[in-house]
Amino acid sequence: MKCDNCGNEATWMEMIGSDFICRKCVQKHKIMGLLLRTHMNSFQFALKKLKIKNYAEFMEITREQLEEIINFKKIKVKLETTNVVFLD
Repeated sequence: MKCDNCGNEATWMEMIGSDFICRKCVQKHKIMGLLLRTHMNSFQFALKKLKIKNYAEFMEITREQLEEIINFKKIKVKLETTNVVFLD
């Protein structure tokens, strides 16, 4: 099958909305790529709960949206923090 985003042939595709997307393209989204590699059930749950229609919507998913539906501490996923503190 061909990826609807990059056009490469791959045996395993993820169905994101109406698009078939290869794992390489899914991993372009940092958090969802991590969920795909480590917690496949949580990845599929997030796709169903957020009602993603296509790949463009998938790439616009924010960390806040995911934190509302998935408890990352419970499934032991460690995400990098974005807080930066400058000390004088």
